[in-house]
Amino acid sequence: MSRRERRRRLDQPRSAPGSPGPGPTPTGAGPTSPGAGSPRAPGRDRPTGPTLRDRLAAATVPAAALLPLRFFLGLTFFYAGLDKLLDPRFFDPSDPASMMAQLVAFARESPLAPLIKLTEPYALPIGVLIAVTEIAIGLGALSGLAFRVAAVGGVCLSLLFWLTASWATHPYYYGPDLPYAAGWLTLAMAGHGGLLVPARFLPANPGGAPGRRRPGDGRLVTSPERRALLGAGLLGVVAIAVASMSVPLRYLGLRTGERSTTSGGPSSSGGPSASPAADAGLMVATVAEVQQGGSKSFTVPFDAPAPLPAGDPGIIVQLEDGTFVAYDAICTHEACVVDWSATDRVLLCPCHAAAFDAADKGRVLAGPTDVPLASLPIVVDAASGTISLRA
Repeated sequence: MSRRERRRRLDQPRSAPGSPGPGPTPTGAGPTSPGAGSPRAPGRDRPTGPTLRDRLAAATVPAAALLPLRFFLGLTFFYAGLDKLLDPRFFDPSDPASMMAQLVAFARESPLAPLIKLTEPYALPIGVLIAVTEIAIGLGALSGLAFRVAAVGGVCLSLLFWLTASWATHPYYYGPDLPYAAGWLTLAMAGHGGLLVPARFLPANPGGAPGRRRPGDGRLVTSPERRALLGAGLLGVVAIAVASMSVPLRYLGLRTGERSTTSGGPSSSGGPSASPAADAGLMVATVAEVQQGGSKSFTVPFDAPAPLPAGDPGIIVQLEDGTFVAYDAICTHEACVVDWSATDRVLLCPCHAAAFDAADKGRVLAGPTDVPLASLPIVVDAASGTISLRA
């Protein structure tokens, strides 16, 4: 055997014992199938099915199952907007419930404090805008007009309230605004399902491309974008019309509170006795108002000079001996607003149950803080029956 033949035999692949050696392919043998004798490539021949994204896209929820959530959120937001517009205190900068007082309180704790401080001079138009927006969102949820636009607006407004009004509430699940945001997000994802929606704003059976007339009735086929734009425009017009009705309603007697003739603020002083003229300070209440309920809540005027806490809510309390004391009503724990408990005769924080002794310089009686309330000086004028902050 020549050297060339030996090298050729060595270069040929050796067959495993018992397997046919190299040679011609048997007659009738076709190409080897991937599953018979050949190694399986990684990732091949695995069972395929819908992905998670496909399953989420195909998932549906009965529209009727979302009706309780839809009605609750819609009615709540509609009422909240109308309630603001009907409440005269909402527009009185000296009242603790006013939009101005709320912005000042939000600026203390909110992560949006720098932005809030910039909006304080425009508190009144911002308050009206929020109220009208709430009415529009509520009507959109109830009527189905611009439904998803209204639901997304509800998400945004609820998150804004969470970052301002509810930010100081701890733990976070005590606050109401995150659950509202989650509810609105659910409606935005699910849609109205064609239930309780004006037929004109429902998608029509495709009878042609948008802009073409449907065969049979001759009506134009509107595009989804045009339908959404028309619905949003109509919703805005209806919301403004409903909001404008609050003006005559307020003056016809449908008020949610009486306008106070005094501005709010905390203070402390002795009982009614002759004193320097009340105009030496800032009048915040009358003796009769405090005596009527045992206490009086109000806001320190925004133009109060230092060291008075301008814009802070406060409270005046009449003690058992007939004297009057007043405090900054901001709780020293998490900045909630304390209120007077006539039953226990203490100042209570509604957030975490901190209790303060009004008769002992705001001393802490219970709760998660050890810092007493800040007392404020007042002047009680027996002649005029007024109580004023002393600068």
